[in-house]
Amino acid sequence: MNSKSEKINGLNFAPIGGCSGIGMNLYAYIYNEQWILVDMGMGFDGNFGRELIVPSPESLIKHKSQIKALLITHSHEDHIGAIPYLWPMIECPIYARPFAVEMIREKLQQFDMEKEVQLLKALPHSKIKIGNFTVEFISVAHSTPESSALAIATPAGLILHSGDWRIDDDPVLGTKTDEETLKKYGDDGVTALVCDSTNVFRSVKYGSEKEVRKNLINLVKKHKKNRILITCFASNLARLESCYHAAKESGRELLIVGRSLKKIERIAKSSGYLTKIPAFLDEKRVDSLSPTKVLMVCTGSQGEVNSALSKISKGIHKTVQLQENDLVIFSSRVIPGNEKSVLEIQNFLTEKGVDIITDVDYKIHASGHPSQEELEHLYDLVRPKILIPIHGERIHLRKHAEIARKYGIKNAPVLKDGDVINFSSPDCKIVKILSVGTLAVDGHRLIPINGQVYQQRETLSSSGVVSVCIKCSNGSVKLHDMACVGVFEGSEAVEMSDIEKDAASEIKLSLEGVLKWKTLDTERLKSLIEKLIRTIFLNARGKKPVIIVHIIG
Repeated sequence: MNSKSEKINGLNFAPIGGCSGIGMNLYAYIYNEQWILVDMGMGFDGNFGRELIVPSPESLIKHKSQIKALLITHSHEDHIGAIPYLWPMIECPIYARPFAVEMIREKLQQFDMEKEVQLLKALPHSKIKIGNFTVEFISVAHSTPESSALAIATPAGLILHSGDWRIDDDPVLGTKTDEETLKKYGDDGVTALVCDSTNVFRSVKYGSEKEVRKNLINLVKKHKKNRILITCFASNLARLESCYHAAKESGRELLIVGRSLKKIERIAKSSGYLTKIPAFLDEKRVDSLSPTKVLMVCTGSQGEVNSALSKISKGIHKTVQLQENDLVIFSSRVIPGNEKSVLEIQNFLTEKGVDIITDVDYKIHASGHPSQEELEHLYDLVRPKILIPIHGERIHLRKHAEIARKYGIKNAPVLKDGDVINFSSPDCKIVKILSVGTLAVDGHRLIPINGQVYQQRETLSSSGVVSVCIKCSNGSVKLHDMACVGVFEGSEAVEMSDIEKDAASEIKLSLEGVLKWKTLDTERLKSLIEKLIRTIFLNARGKKPVIIVHIIG
């Protein structure tokens, strides 16, 4: 590998995030020391209080002066969600399609950053000159409007970055994938295709969004005597439009539940979408409508902890309550990694006697990502010399590379986050490894996901904490007080009292008369007491809680 001081010459690609799991998409293209970034997304993690995670910007900060722009392929959170957290560390212009610009602006306003960021609107077929790069946004079909692939041209070759895409010949909102432009680039010669791997284990493509609309309408019309709730991705405007038509054709009113849906409706209409649809009813109207005359749409299809559906399933939502024989339709698929949280919500709903329908039962979801059939179609259009799988777990990337090689693309390396691959070298080798990692959004700050804070929280969650107050004076060392959190049940007062007596006795026997307050090494004393208390709990409870020692005079 090159040393840290060496320059990165030629045309290179480096995933900062997006090649070690689904989410946190952030990619760098480097040509003769000039950088452009593609996407800046977040991921989701429910462990030890973590909810939002973002790629570590360490390498970006180091090369800040070389970064010329950030390009956004579309408006999903795993592609734009990290902007408020990471952009201030690099401060470059952001190029995006108009709908994504409005989504980003809305997000920046929540952080009082909208005036700081230079947001530039990009249109299909217009070529943008950014330093040594020329970039064209190419329309692709996806589950949110104005999604784009990027043609990134340099004197050393042309790269196609797919973004999230699929082939939908009959979309109900937005445009089809621009196969003509993709083929034109293929005819001219494509050095590398950097491509979405999310659905690589599916052999045939999903049906069209129009088919989903038809099935949702029929399903809602069929269940005339039920209160019905549909959960889907908030940013899927086509699906929201389909829910409206399902409500209209079944004689119901459409009511939305969840702040993100209200935000999406506002941004969509200001951007020229959903304009032929009346304003959605607010969730506060639910009690004034007959259960058979309302169709609710809510967030939480991926089991998000604070989502509307999560609260509804647990019976803690302020306005929406479900009862036996009500119906919840999951018009979505489970993103890999979210299976447990989605199943938990479905179990809560089942306990209430609520009926559940998923895409396993009916064709009520069309994915925005390509199957093997669609990937091979793109290979035919583009005919790349190199295939770089991105956007997936490691198992997805390896499968994608395997498919590409079988199809005749011999050079299909599987990268890890931080790998810098050089397209200018004949063997397309990794020439450098950047410093990468994962940070968690913890309140108003970013902290390492594997740092001391979360290591301590893991210990606290598994073993609890014991706080002891020790009084020292004139050579006497006595246990003054003990408090335990996460160690005893409320009914175990006797057990706690016994351990406290044991601790007091052990401290008296082991330390009293040995230490003199005037010459006391406080830190040494704390360490001795900590070990003593931990041993007592290990023997009595089989656990080693975190021990906090306070010394008073």
